[in-house]
Amino acid sequence: MNPIHPDLAPLARIAKTFSREFRTTGKVTDLGSVLREAVGEKRGWLRAEHRVGDPERYMRHLVYVDPDDDFVITAITWLPEQQSPVHGHYVWCAYGIAEGELTEEQFRAPGALLEPLGTKVLRAGEIADLDLGGPIYHRVSNRSSRPLVSLHVYGVAADRLTTGINRLYAEA
Repeated sequence: MNPIHPDLAPLARIAKTFSREFRTTGKVTDLGSVLREAVGEKRGWLRAEHRVGDPERYMRHLVYVDPDDDFVITAITWLPEQQSPVHGHYVWCAYGIAEGELTEEQFRAPGALLEPLGTKVLRAGEIADLDLGGPIYHRVSNRSSRPLVSLHVYGVAADRLTTGINRLYAEA
């Protein structure tokens, strides 16, 4: 998995700083500008294997694993009409769109029922708001007729990638 592609090296450096500062002090370092570059003009990291989808569900591709297990970088491929379940995050998460168009619906769950907060569409080169693992839930989807590739940075060790990120909303 390592070494990292040069186009993602700035993102990995900032993610390392962010992860350590957030864990020890609660301070939030800006990931936005380097994440925007990684999904914008510096997409040399994006390979054919990152575009491979699964007709049954969205597909995660591990792009980089921090050697100290502070974070991972993944590319997620979404085929047309695929979506995530409504979920929140146990850990911090930042993501942007490398190719295609993603729809994000945000919710609050003050009780048993979800309260919609809004919907936004993110296009290639755009980034989502940073999620610090708070009380906000969301559902992301590809409502377009073309495949979508999003780049995610999660504050989690690679061995917890499938179980340590998403807090699923149990619909009543």
